[in-house]
Amino acid sequence: MDTVSLVLQSWRFCPERDTCSTVLPDGCRDLILRRAPGGEPLWFISSLADQTYPVDCLAGEAFAGHRLLPGTRLPEAELLAALETVEDAAAALPLIAACGTLDASLEEALAELAETPSVARARTRLGVSERSLERLVSAGTGRPPGYWLRLARVRRLALALLREREDWPLVELAAALGYADQAHMNRECRRWFGLAPGALRRQPELLALAAEPGYG
Repeated sequence: MDTVSLVLQSWRFCPERDTCSTVLPDGCRDLILRRAPGGEPLWFISSLADQTYPVDCLAGEAFAGHRLLPGTRLPEAELLAALETVEDAAAALPLIAACGTLDASLEEALAELAETPSVARARTRLGVSERSLERLVSAGTGRPPGYWLRLARVRRLALALLREREDWPLVELAAALGYADQAHMNRECRRWFGLAPGALRRQPELLALAAEPGYG
C-alpha cells in the first residue's frame, strides 16, 4: 500500500504563544516531528488515544505530522532511527511507503465495524467467527472490536452536534445513532470526550477537531 493510501492527513502546527492543545480520540496514530526553537528534531509515534487528553505546547515550537490510517503497522524502532536527524517532515513519506503495511482483512473489518450497529452484525457481514474477528482486530490494533464500534459511533455523535447544533433534541439524536437511550449516549460522550453532549455542543472548537480526518 502506498503512502497516499496509508496517510490520512499531513499537518503542521506552530503556536505563537504557550498553549495547551486538545487531542481527541480519532482511531489514528501519528508520526510526529516536534522541534523546539534551536533544538534538535524529535520524532515519535503517538499512541492510540482512548480518551481526550491535553498536550502542552511552547511558543515557537514546531510540530509536523502524518496521520496514519487505523491499523497501519510500522517498524517503529527502525523508522525512528532512520529519521533521528531528519528535519523535514515530508522526508518521512517515502519511508512510510517503504515500510508501512495495512492488512487488507483488518482494513475491511475496521470499515465494517465503523458502519454497523453491533459487533455481531459486523461479524455476520464479514462472514467470520466471533473469535476470528476478536483475534484479527485485537492483534492488528491493540484494541478489541467493541472499541472501534464505540469510537465510530461517538465520532458520529460529535459530527452530528457540529452540524445540527441546537436543532436536534438529544433524546432523538441518541436513538438515531443507535444508543440504548440518552443516558447511554451521555456516558459514552463523557468517556471519550470528557463532556456530556449538551456541554460538547457548546464547544465548537472541540467539535471542529472531531471533524478532522479519522476513523469512521
